[in-house]
Amino acid sequence: MKAPLVVGLGRIGVAISGLGPNLPSVDGASSELAALATAPAPGVAVALRAALQLGCRARAVGSHGADLLGQLARSALRDAGIETELLRAVGTSACDLVTVAGDGKLRAHYRGDRGEPIPVDAAAALNGAAALLIDGSEPRDQLIVAEAARKAKLPVIFDVSELREGTSDLISMCDILIASEREASELAPRGELTDALDELIGLGPRAVVITLGEQGAIGRHGTALVRCPAFASEELLDSYGAGSVFHGAFAAALLSELPFHRCMELGAAAASLSLRELGPWAAMPTREDVLALTRTRRAG
Repeated sequence: MKAPLVVGLGRIGVAISGLGPNLPSVDGASSELAALATAPAPGVAVALRAALQLGCRARAVGSHGADLLGQLARSALRDAGIETELLRAVGTSACDLVTVAGDGKLRAHYRGDRGEPIPVDAAAALNGAAALLIDGSEPRDQLIVAEAARKAKLPVIFDVSELREGTSDLISMCDILIASEREASELAPRGELTDALDELIGLGPRAVVITLGEQGAIGRHGTALVRCPAFASEELLDSYGAGSVFHGAFAAALLSELPFHRCMELGAAAASLSLRELGPWAAMPTREDVLALTRTRRAG
């Protein structure tokens, strides 16, 4: 029996992360880096790899930059075992520059040039799929394919990476909405998280999860309210991209037909394990790692 196929649709960017003893000062001397990593940026690429690690097959659909960074991202996906035949090279790569240091973290983002729009073949994208992951990076294409997925009764899981034009339409079309506390507060500016969950459910999804970083996650599925504490991480190095790992692990758990609270638990465990190295791509946990961590909580 084949593993379920998860399709991720979006614009694939690149993250260049450096680890140093301290953040560089403006116009100061250059700071030595202890490590440097270049990998696909958080978003559907990282979510797909997390789903793949937890037992799914994965297909990337959409675009990446038609430059060296874009080719590096595509190669990284292909080497990981993710299908890349439906990715198109266009424009220039979006790039996140991240410096992780003992005195904080510095991030800069270059949006890149998206180039001319390339239509996405929804039928080809969803052929054989069991679920669709979107991140809001390509609202027009993601809305078209999400509509097709809903008609085919495939779950659409939307991890809100950034609020932009078209985000509200995507929320109304998704089955499960995942948002960080920051995005949730912008979408539903309420004082209490439970009120925000109610308001977000009212926008169309059948379930909503708000990730809370070190505080874990809170979610609502129907009338059920679920609180999932974070897993303690003794090897915390870099939290950048942990939300995308949660997204992919949640999808894999959902396709294993686990209950909602277990999907949140596996997502939280995978996110916690992704903090051990520079960037989530290098620290991506295996299925065995994730299950072992969740067992420690139940054993306790």
